[in-house]
Amino acid sequence: MSPIFENALDSLKVGMQFYMSGNQYSTRKHAILTVFHSIELMLKEYLYQVNPILIYRNIDKKITENSTTVGFSEILVRLENLKLGIPEDQAKAIRNLQSKRNSIEHHRYDHQDEDRELISQALRFVLYFMEFQLTQQPERLIEPELLNDIRELVEDYNERYAIADLRLESWIKEMWPSWDSEVEDTPDEFIGVSDCPQCRNDYLVMEQRGDPYCFWCCTEIPAENCEICGRTKLTDVPCCED
Repeated sequence: MSPIFENALDSLKVGMQFYMSGNQYSTRKHAILTVFHSIELMLKEYLYQVNPILIYRNIDKKITENSTTVGFSEILVRLENLKLGIPEDQAKAIRNLQSKRNSIEHHRYDHQDEDRELISQALRFVLYFMEFQLTQQPERLIEPELLNDIRELVEDYNERYAIADLRLESWIKEMWPSWDSEVEDTPDEFIGVSDCPQCRNDYLVMEQRGDPYCFWCCTEIPAENCEICGRTKLTDVPCCED
């Protein structure tokens, strides 16, 4: 086990200990910070396995023990350039966690119930990435009780994912009765879903339903598109700075 991966595994365990200790402001905040740190290190380990020099920001200068290593965004770009990019749905999950981490580190932590989804999505990525990209078996490295806690969170997310799919499909069938899901993915008239600014899942219908509605949150969401970057945001909440 490399020192990078050992560090990543330790951060994962510590982050989960914070998360499982309760839904308090401090425990959830530190869980998000530490689990994200674990993911960042696992991605760095992936680069290291390709070539140890790739973990350093500037590979054209002499490498020393004090040389700066790449950060999360740089890692994703470097993996993409190596044709080892992370699938978009997985990259999105960890970017969502990164966004929450950035808010904590540079502004404040808004303690929200939706953080459970962020952690669950991240853990789903971790289990997949450990086994299929880093070729490490979680069962051999994570204590059974903690691994069960991780898998319960992932299974809960997967179940909610399936339910949200069913809600959306049922609504589409109601709106377009002649639609045949075996012939086409969605009706031609359906504009598609957006990223919900509250839960960060792609189940927000912005039009064709009156007020924006998220089939994951199962509620109307006061959302609009940012005029600068185009991302979906909560109404009256700043997104980009001019």
